[in-house]
Amino acid sequence: MKRKSAANFSDTGAKRAPRQDPVSCESCRRKKLKCNRQRPCSSCVTRRLSCSYGISLERIEPAIVEVENASHTNTAPSSQGVRGQPREAATMTVPSITDPRSSRTTNESAKTADWLENILMSDRVPSVVSRHLQDEVSQSEAAHDPSRDNREPRLGEAVPDFFQHRLASSENPMTVDLVSYLPEMSKTISLFRYYCQYIDYLYHVIIPLRVEDQINCIYHCIDKASPVNSSHLALLFSILASSVYFQYSNGLSTFAERCSREFVFLTGAALIRSNYTACPTLEGLQASLIVMHYLPNPSFHSSVCSLFLQGTIIGQAKSLMLHCIDSPRCREEREANGFDAHGLELKRRLWWDIATFDWQVFAIR
Repeated sequence: MKRKSAANFSDTGAKRAPRQDPVSCESCRRKKLKCNRQRPCSSCVTRRLSCSYGISLERIEPAIVEVENASHTNTAPSSQGVRGQPREAATMTVPSITDPRSSRTTNESAKTADWLENILMSDRVPSVVSRHLQDEVSQSEAAHDPSRDNREPRLGEAVPDFFQHRLASSENPMTVDLVSYLPEMSKTISLFRYYCQYIDYLYHVIIPLRVEDQINCIYHCIDKASPVNSSHLALLFSILASSVYFQYSNGLSTFAERCSREFVFLTGAALIRSNYTACPTLEGLQASLIVMHYLPNPSFHSSVCSLFLQGTIIGQAKSLMLHCIDSPRCREEREANGFDAHGLELKRRLWWDIATFDWQVFAIR
């Protein structure tokens, strides 16, 4: 048998050119991730990378090396170049290849912020854009509108400072005067409306009409100088904490974090005062779920942090027998003694929320 010549062997062993342009972006192809083929794709947006659909540099550099080697090693002129193409065509096409990342615009972060503002949650929660993107957008707007820096902050006049004179977290949770930290009823109702409109739809752990009656009862007891139900106070403080955190975090993030942290402390103090650990209540469980779902745990005060852990919430729900609510024995008792339809629906909601959240956490682990 005759061996093939070295030239023929090198030509046949060359890598074939791709039949079509890749449909995924460079980053997803390099990391072997699923690409949704948007511009930019969701994977690059999540990882804050530049999303490019040009020719990958890993494939460009070997091609340039092959052309250079072929031009230096071949002494005799040949009409065939790399990959069976004419030599002139090969030498003309390679220099025209440029780095696609060099043509990226500098305002990609601003474009990403504009895209994020138009996703599904933008009409419900106005603070969906991260803080560093907000700063870049603000700088871009200030560059185009110099008079913007001289104006008052957009939320400056409307934002009430609930803890201007003193901080609740500096006091003992067992002796703190909870009622003195309640805002005016008009501000409370405004924040409660915000919670019902923009936040409650995510988990539905409260019945708005029922909670509104409890809020009215709280302020009625304050006017009459009567004792206030601590469990109802805990639920109200948790709603105020989440509403302040989401409503003002878009423009005044420091204010929102500070106020929500203080309201979370008051929520925990109200739970401690109601002896929630030994005698749990539905309102206390609702307050714990709202804090756990919506607010960042690292900012909680150490004296109340354990009340909002997933294990504590599951234990309190079992103490309330929520996991047995549809057992045959409970059904027979309801048929014999009657039941509150709203209370039964609330118990089912709470247990289903706890169970599904626990399943999700287990699946992630």
